[in-house]
Amino acid sequence: MTLMTEPADFIRIAEAPVPEGAEAFYLPTPDNARLRVAAFPVDDAVGTVLLLTGWSEFIEKYMEVVADLQARRFNVAMMDWRGQGLSDRLLPIREKGHILSFGTHAEDLKYVAENFVRQRFPGKLSVMAHSMGGAITLLALSDGYSAFDRAIFSSPMTRIFPQRWKRIIVRSLAATGCALGASRVSIPFVKEHARKFEGNNLTHDQRRHTMYRKLLDAAPNAALHGPTFGWVNAATEAVGRLNRQGALSGVKIPVKMVSAGNDQTVDGRNASRLARQYDALETVVIKGGYHELLMEDDRYRDQFWSEFDSFFAAS
Repeated sequence: MTLMTEPADFIRIAEAPVPEGAEAFYLPTPDNARLRVAAFPVDDAVGTVLLLTGWSEFIEKYMEVVADLQARRFNVAMMDWRGQGLSDRLLPIREKGHILSFGTHAEDLKYVAENFVRQRFPGKLSVMAHSMGGAITLLALSDGYSAFDRAIFSSPMTRIFPQRWKRIIVRSLAATGCALGASRVSIPFVKEHARKFEGNNLTHDQRRHTMYRKLLDAAPNAALHGPTFGWVNAATEAVGRLNRQGALSGVKIPVKMVSAGNDQTVDGRNASRLARQYDALETVVIKGGYHELLMEDDRYRDQFWSEFDSFFAAS
């Protein structure tokens, strides 16, 4: 059954052109939230890729990636996660990034896949996800969700921060804040890397960094300005679950995790550790790359696409 949707707008800037034929909608969920979703069809498609963003991101940041996938003859579907982009927010102050459980995100992922993507694009369906999107997808796959043919991740968030001391401090801080009833309060002193290129640790590519900044200028209501104690607590609980013994035994499809060698946001070494534990998982490290491999210099970004092409050629 196709659900009733209402049209939604795209954020439009010259530096991130929306492909011809693209459509955006608001998809209602069973708990009365609205998720912004988008479809990017292509003629003579060989399949469909559900493209999932990371923390604080939204659909339009990935227009170049959409074009890359369409050039490979894939239909593309996207969504703004609940609580970010132009989907419904969870707090009156919409700039706060908030969620209490990544299980909510995983259920939204399944719901969008079944009630939007499969209805729009029947046939072979794969998933490609960045960072937080990778963690959410792994949660769904670990529960036995079987809609996808295969999955590829850019800098998957299987564990936050490469430094153990940072993980301990952040986990303790978030748990304490939630225990004290401050789950909706923004964590202070979180550095914003989207606004200033100098000193950022997300990408070496100034043009792509500037493109995202212009999107934020064009649609300030799509931006997040920092996570709450609740969001960070939910994130640490989610990655903790992924790292429990046998947690990913339920993953039955091929999964390729492409990590950045100079990632200061998530722990790329942990993705390699997980890949050694499970037959369904494999990993590769792009040396020198920053966290946002899909927004990186071409010298790093091209390596990701080479991994993509070899992975999908196998199917």
